[in-house]
Amino acid sequence: MTNITTIPEKAQLASYVVALRIAKCKKPHTIGEELLLPAAMDMCRVMVGEEAANKLKNIPLSNDTVGRRISEMSSDVKSQLVERLRSCEQFAVQLDECTDVSSAAQLLVYVRYAWGESILEDILFCKEVEGRATGEEIFKILDKFMTEEHLSWEKCVAVCTDGAAAMTGYKSGVVSRIQAVNPKIAATHCMLHRLALSSKSLVPELRDVLDVVVAAVNFVKSRPLKSRLFAKLCTETGATHEKLLFHSEVRWLSRGKVIERVFELKDELRAFLTEHKPELAQYFSDPEWIARLAYLSDIFNLLNGLNLSNQGAYSTILEVSDKINGFMRKAELWKRKLQTGVTDMFPNLTDFLDTNTLAVDFMRDELATHLASLADNFSRYFKDVNIEKYDWVRDPFSCDVMASGLFGKAEDELLELSSDRTLKMKFKQQTPAEFWPIIGNEYKEVTLQAMRILLPFPTTYLCETSFSTMMAIKTKYRARLDVEDDLRVCLSPITPRIEKLCSERQAHPSH
Repeated sequence: MTNITTIPEKAQLASYVVALRIAKCKKPHTIGEELLLPAAMDMCRVMVGEEAANKLKNIPLSNDTVGRRISEMSSDVKSQLVERLRSCEQFAVQLDECTDVSSAAQLLVYVRYAWGESILEDILFCKEVEGRATGEEIFKILDKFMTEEHLSWEKCVAVCTDGAAAMTGYKSGVVSRIQAVNPKIAATHCMLHRLALSSKSLVPELRDVLDVVVAAVNFVKSRPLKSRLFAKLCTETGATHEKLLFHSEVRWLSRGKVIERVFELKDELRAFLTEHKPELAQYFSDPEWIARLAYLSDIFNLLNGLNLSNQGAYSTILEVSDKINGFMRKAELWKRKLQTGVTDMFPNLTDFLDTNTLAVDFMRDELATHLASLADNFSRYFKDVNIEKYDWVRDPFSCDVMASGLFGKAEDELLELSSDRTLKMKFKQQTPAEFWPIIGNEYKEVTLQAMRILLPFPTTYLCETSFSTMMAIKTKYRARLDVEDDLRVCLSPITPRIEKLCSERQAHPSH
């Protein structure tokens, strides 16, 4: 009797483990029964023997079983996360909405919170928005989740959105409705979206260059035959690349990558267009036009580098603000250097001008105007970036306590903290996001104020990357899938308590 029940219990545990791996790898639920189990049995049969292979038949891995296992693990992960949020002092959220492969509007929400001695990030939920994705509907979904899970808006310190009208509308946006519940909640406009908006404007001469680039790329890639002929030409000439890239306004890095690829393949494009599209080929024979193309390649590479440096998990407003401010100062420096004819900050432009013995004089005013416009846009879109206001969070041991903006017990604790030489030595080995949660028990009030700065998301990067994961999970072949459970198990850093789930359910053999 013991032997009979032991096998299904182990089989049930194995079923959960395999289902977890399927979810983590973003694979269809049918892969367990159709591929993994037969492959495992084949390997056992070859390496161990027929008896071991037959034991694997007891593992339940049907499509419905794997889906049920993933749903149970998702519920367990969600319950662990909610318990943490109920017990923590503060948390911040970021939210975004997109349309999936089945044309359904999906609302994705991430949360950042302090747990133990560290700051953690996790997916809060992913819900389908029925009907119009208005600010009212989105807030209803968000508020309903908070109510059902007994989470308090009073603990929420900040919300980060992409700046869309449904999110940031003055009267009916999600942020306005959230702040109506708790006015202390700070609103953050995703800095990656702001960066993309601030770099859009171009002077007419540079805009014309970009238009020709897009036209040339579209011409080459408009027909498969043209793409093959161009690839063959690139192969024959020994070019670094064989294909051009399409330009897309909605992709942050698209413009810079497209221009960089066109600049690298400018000679091949000139030869190809001379034969197939002479009216476009003339631009690639004009040194001044190529010089403007080189500048665009350089400046958008620098902007893409700034964008990439601000992407990633666990970034804080302090880090992103420092990088934005640094770029704004560099733009001012570049404008001054251009006035003296120096272009060493733009390597492609410098190399092209030197190779063709050209001076930058013919385009100096255009570039200076563009850099000035870029600096103005940055100042307008990032006017709330104050790098000095939170110096006490960056370094509580060398700041001016009187200028910290704190008062009462928090100010007293900051003064006491700044005199603690033992903690000062520990601070030198950690980032502010690692240091402040550690001292929360000893310096509670000042830590709570610091967390109001460290917890808010500076970007919606996590939502954007999760949408990519969603597209990998919910394909046109799985268009009816309710993606939340798979997405949570795949993305959450919390490990499901599989042994606990097994103990709460009766083990059954495979069927």
